[in-house]
Amino acid sequence: MPVTSLSFSIRHPCSFPNLIAGIQASLWTEMVRSADRLDYMLYPRLLAVAERAWHEADWQSADTASLMRVRRHLDWEQFANTVGYQELGKLEQRGVHYRLPPPGVR
Repeated sequence: MPVTSLSFSIRHPCSFPNLIAGIQASLWTEMVRSADRLDYMLYPRLLAVAERAWHEADWQSADTASLMRVRRHLDWEQFANTVGYQELGKLEQRGVHYRLPPPGVR
């Protein structure tokens, strides 16, 4: 039966958090033929998946949609700066060949 409407709240994307056992990140491996290609396909996206899985964000408990947007934007800025200024250097030191999208492309 197709879903015709969703009754999820803006503040709580999942109305049944007790039914969630974890988080998953899929990778299509048909084209992954080397460890370097695996790194390229996984990083830095895997850092974002881990952050989302283990971090309870301030914006999730915001009282209003506008406050949620502001907090989510600030949380994103902090995460992006942490990855850019700290974590990518650690990946480079370990020889991980990560992917960064070209500037200006969305």
